[in-house]
Amino acid sequence: MKLTFLYLACLTMLLGISCNQLSGEEQRFDALMQEVIDVHDEVMPKMGEISTLIKYLDPKIDTTQVGQSHARAQQDLKDAYDFMMKWMSDFSDKFPHDPDNEKMSSEKLSSQMKLLEEEKIEVNKLKDKINSSISNAKKLLEKS
Repeated sequence: MKLTFLYLACLTMLLGISCNQLSGEEQRFDALMQEVIDVHDEVMPKMGEISTLIKYLDPKIDTTQVGQSHARAQQDLKDAYDFMMKWMSDFSDKFPHDPDNEKMSSEKLSSQMKLLEEEKIEVNKLKDKINSSISNAKKLLEKS
């Protein structure tokens, strides 16, 4: 009797665990989502640096050729900052937080996966824009 109960308990646990397992497509979705979030998390702390560099460039802008290069660098920083704000807003519209963690239908998962692949490309463009604008601004500030 005890052995039968033990087998039933183990079987119930195994069924419960297997029902909670994510499908392969759900696992790929979660992994891709984590990649996108990781890139965002990598560049988000640089937003403060962008703001600081914008302020440092401001007094160096004038009508000279050097002053205009500072203006372009400042605009690149502002564009990168705006790109981040727009990307975050668009991303949260496309992938709203689901506190209930409802399971998506196969069709919805497939369409969300396509969107997420596009977002991965976009967030990597964002990363490149942020990093290049910061690098360029720092080089200009070091020269002046």
